[in-house]
Amino acid sequence: MSESARVHAVVVSYRSDPERLARQFERLLQQVSAIVWVDNASGDGLRTLDGRWPAERLHPIWLDDNLGIGTAQNRGMEHALALGATHVLLMDDDSLPAPDMVAQLLAALATCPQAAAVGACHVDPRRQAERTPFSMVSGARLRWLPCTDASQVWEVDHVIASGCLIPAPALRAVGRMREDFFIDWVDTEWCLRARGRGWRIYGVCAALLEHTLGDQVVRVLGREIPRHAPWRHYYQARNFVLMLRSSQTGQVSTIHMAYRQLKRFLVFSTLVPGRWQYFRMWLRGLWHGCLGRSGPLVRPGAR
Repeated sequence: MSESARVHAVVVSYRSDPERLARQFERLLQQVSAIVWVDNASGDGLRTLDGRWPAERLHPIWLDDNLGIGTAQNRGMEHALALGATHVLLMDDDSLPAPDMVAQLLAALATCPQAAAVGACHVDPRRQAERTPFSMVSGARLRWLPCTDASQVWEVDHVIASGCLIPAPALRAVGRMREDFFIDWVDTEWCLRARGRGWRIYGVCAALLEHTLGDQVVRVLGREIPRHAPWRHYYQARNFVLMLRSSQTGQVSTIHMAYRQLKRFLVFSTLVPGRWQYFRMWLRGLWHGCLGRSGPLVRPGAR
């Protein structure tokens, strides 16, 4: 890590696997100055990890309720900036970074001065077919950007939060994550907001991150797709509508995103087991998005 860079990782956990989380912390602490660990009311199971590392390296924040990914990330980033972080690295609790991931992200940032964020190339070990996680709408086409050349740094529309490195000046300029989304589209909305304000987003092929998308991978019509629980599709549908209502997304990008969401709706509502639940959650999310409703589907503390 550069001597002038003070990278603080912000890790959000929720009912995580303690051993996998400990492995992540071990890998991260070799690459970052400190970890700000925000736990979304998982209970006492994860507190056994507190104290395993020096207090100046691991800063836990225990939330009393599950307040969602956006709120947890904001709390963590605020704490990281207060500690003097020059860069914030966002991480999900199930992601494992390569030993040089942070160094590769910092190297890419050094060549991209207008970058609001650079994102790692995530690989899902459960999937047989490798597919680039990076894409960009160019002209009227959606281009998938390959990582066959490890040195490639692509300008992209957005990156996922896990493995995303944000310089402190960009974070202050673009602002906080949308807390009212609760989960899903939070990272995409932030990236689109940043691009709307003149910043750029990049994907870094050499920065590798082991990351699982969805609860499981299923094959539909010969293709591998990540499968989430039906309730996640409520947030995906609702927040997609809320994002389009508030962002400065161009017409072509909007059409491409809407087309991909329509395909997901049709696939999960007709071809995936539990399709009636997916269908109901999609329609409920779309309806609530049109009404402007946000926040958690079930309020924190509700039974």
